[in-house]
Amino acid sequence: MATAEQLLDLQLNDTAIDQLRYRIPRLPEVVAAAAATAEVSAWERRAAELRAQIDGFERNISKSESASEAITSKRERLERQLKTVIAPREAEALMHEIAGLNAQRSVLDDEELEAMDGLAGAEEALAEHATKEAALRQAAADAEAAARAATATAEAELQERLSTRDVARAAIDAAALSRYDSMRSTHGGVAVAKLVGLQCDGCHLDMSRAEADNLKRLPPGELGECPNCGRLLVY
Repeated sequence: MATAEQLLDLQLNDTAIDQLRYRIPRLPEVVAAAAATAEVSAWERRAAELRAQIDGFERNISKSESASEAITSKRERLERQLKTVIAPREAEALMHEIAGLNAQRSVLDDEELEAMDGLAGAEEALAEHATKEAALRQAAADAEAAARAATATAEAELQERLSTRDVARAAIDAAALSRYDSMRSTHGGVAVAKLVGLQCDGCHLDMSRAEADNLKRLPPGELGECPNCGRLLVY
């Protein structure tokens, strides 16, 4: 096989390798697994938010109950004291303080009721949210298994391509291989193209008939270049 044809085969294999490397992390199964994992993460965040709400409501209820108990204790003490006083002004002051405590207790009761309603709502939301967990985690596990299988298949193909490339490179002389590698790095990974009629299938630009004839008159084994993009041409 001529060097030009060998280089073209190498180029086709390198292109396939590049495509596989690009495609593996973007396989539909890999994308689906990432989406399923994201759904589980979103579920976990929402569950954590609901648990935090429940903890907050429970703390508020506990604080309200403690404050209410303190108010009740103080009010009972003042009521006992009220029964023992004789002076009207002292009794009036005690009754005013008791009324203030009753107002505070009323506010605390309202806040506690509001917190209890919030707690019930958050607990109900968390219970409903929890019903989705098993299905989401199973879907994520299934998607991950499918992604691993698809990735393993693609990576096996990649390894086969790499082995084929190593064999192909070993059959090409060092000078041509060096030229190929250099041009591949400066031409977006495509160093060798075919001449189809008057068009280079690397840059898809036409050349003149005279330019094409000059390429075809090159001595056997000598590689011509596209006059437009500079890629090596096989014709």
